[in-house]
Amino acid sequence: MNELLAIVLEAETTLPMGIAGWGTLLVSLAVTVAWVAYLYR
Repeated sequence: MNELLAIVLEAETTLPMGIAGWGTLLVSLAVTVAWVAYLYR
């Protein structure tokens, strides 16, 4: 039972971290593009 709980908790924690990682990457990319567009306008 404890092994099943550990697997479920591990599966639940990896997905939000992946979403947060990709979200951070996309936000950083958008900020960089906006900064470059502002700099070279």
